[in-house]
Formats: sequence, structure tokens, C-alpha cells
Amino acid sequence: MVGRTLICTACRASLRGVVRLQPKRSHATKTFEPPVMKRLTDVNSVYAPKKFDDLESTDLAAYWDTIPPSNEDLEYADKIFKRSRHSPVKLFSAAKFRTIPFDSNEPEVAFIGRSNVGKSSIINALTESEICYTSKQPGKTTEMNAFGIGGTKGGESKIVLLDMPGYGKSSRREWGVEIMKYLQQRKQLRRTYLLIDSLHGLKDTDKEILSLFRQYGISHQIILSKLDRILVSKLNKGIKEFTHGKREIRRSKLKNLKKVMEELRPIIQPIGAAAGPGSLGEMLGCTTLAKLSPPSRNCLGISAIRWSILQATGLAGGFKPEIVQSPSSPQEPANNTITPTFTFDDKM
Repeated sequence: MVGRTLICTACRASLRGVVRLQPKRSHATKTFEPPVMKRLTDVNSVYAPKKFDDLESTDLAAYWDTIPPSNEDLEYADKIFKRSRHSPVKLFSAAKFRTIPFDSNEPEVAFIGRSNVGKSSIINALTESEICYTSKQPGKTTEMNAFGIGGTKGGESKIVLLDMPGYGKSSRREWGVEIMKYLQQRKQLRRTYLLIDSLHGLKDTDKEILSLFRQYGISHQIILSKLDRILVSKLNKGIKEFTHGKREIRRSKLKNLKKVMEELRPIIQPIGAAAGPGSLGEMLGCTTLAKLSPPSRNCLGISAIRWSILQATGLAGGFKPEIVQSPSSPQEPANNTITPTFTFDDKM
């Protein structure tokens, strides 16, 4: 037949035997991973939630004009604030500025904010103690309370933290007058930390006091408190799971936190010489409900606040702070000094 190759019977039989001897191919024996599965694995590693212990210093804070602290910096700050028999100690409580002791040389930082924003809770977390009274009801802090940190036997404290009465609900007009005297005239004051509720953001009273800070050149920095309110999946039901369950934060929530901080930046750092010096170019965040695993047990974001305080007081890296010579007479406003008119009226 034309166009067809003829094969003899013997050759055809030999070819059939070769075919029978070949092993059968089975797709079930394949061990390679499909490329799609590899891509999904890579995606999961990028978008997986972050455990508390894996958080970095930049996850809960924004460092626009400053250098983020290293792990060694945070460990050093935790060591300075470590609780001992001589730290923390309560130094004084004062309802009026003229009754504050003026014979101290230790640098001071003050915590101020709206009522029930978490000032006392943050100081407790910083000092690893319950030295400040806390309550869910606003207006329980009625005096300026000072606490010494880093003291040794027979020695003075290295830093003084001041817990101020809150403004807004359940506050009083006279509190604002005395506190503004302190913020404007206290020579030992190094920095004022203004606490903002992360869920509710800046209120009108917060913007008003920021304006006064810029007007009178008061060094200040913003702390977003109660971060758990914006980091949990569900505001009410998710708190317990957030703090004691999975102990992790979704990356989408961390991204949303960064967005909140970026939206606040032009308000706390307005452009223009007429606005006055704005807030420090870094914003810190913390929550006192969630803690790291032992042996640290620090609340989330607290170590970064400690490092910021050391920088403000000149103790970062072991440098001694500048000694301020206290006046022998009370620091009452001079005749040419005008006390700011901001008052802590009971207003929302």
C-alpha cells in the first residue's frame, strides 16, 4: 500500500514487549507544590496578624522628625523605670501652683488631657505600680500629683512625673488657672504630654490647649491613649479576645492607626511661623489593657513613652540632666507675665 510503512510480524511483537515493560505513569506520585500554593503562602506571611511580642517600635508610633528607638534604647528605658523599694514615690500633691515645692532640681514631665482619657492609668503602667488612683468616673483627680522615678537609697529621684486634673466633663475652672500657671512658669518642666483618646480624636478643648502651647512656647508631645479601641475587631466583644485570647493585631488595623496619625499631623504641627512651635515630630500610642508576655509584661507602647521621657529630661544614654537652680521665693507670675486664659470648665 502506497504511503504506509510495512513492519514484519516479528518486529511488531518485539515493539509490543517494550511497551509493556514501561512503568505506568501516575499523576498521584507528583510531589512538587503548585506555583499557586507558593504564592498563597507568601501572601499569608505578609498579611498575617502581628503578635504582641513581634511588634516593632514603629508599629504603634509615628516618627516624622525623630529617630525611632532601638531595642537597646527601650531596654535601657525599662531599666530606669523599673520598680524598686525607692521608685516610684509620691512627692507632693498641690491644688495651687504657689504651694508646689520649689527646692527640687529633678526634671519634670507633665501628663495632661481630657477627663478620663487615661492619664493616671498610663502613669501606673510607666511606674509598674498602682500609685495613681484610677476610676471610670471622670474628675477624680483634683490636684497636681507628683511622683519620683529612678530613686535610690539615700538619693533623689531621677525624674518627676506629674498627673494633672483633666479638663472637660466634671472639671473646674480653677484647676485650669493653676495648671496653666505651672505649665507656663515651672522651670523644672521639660515636656508636657497631651493625651488624646484614639477613638474620639481631637476635641475643641484639645485644639484650644494646643493653640496655647504654641502661643507660649510650651514643649509638648501627643500620645494616643486607649489604642485597644481602634485595634480590636469589635469594640465591646473583642476586648477580651484582644488582651487575653489571640493576643495579636491585624495589619489592617495597624495601617488604619498610621492613617489616623497622619490625619492629626497637620493639626498638631501647623505650617506657618505665626502658628508658633508645634508639637514634637513624633506621635506615640499605647494601651494599658494589653501586655507583652513575661518576663517583660509591659503594656503595649509604654517602653516607647519611657524612652521619650528620658530624651526629654536628658537622661537618654546615661547623660545627666541640666540642673535647674530653684528660686528661693515662690514662683508666682511676674508682673509682666500674663497667665493663659484657658480654663477647665465642665464642657464637652
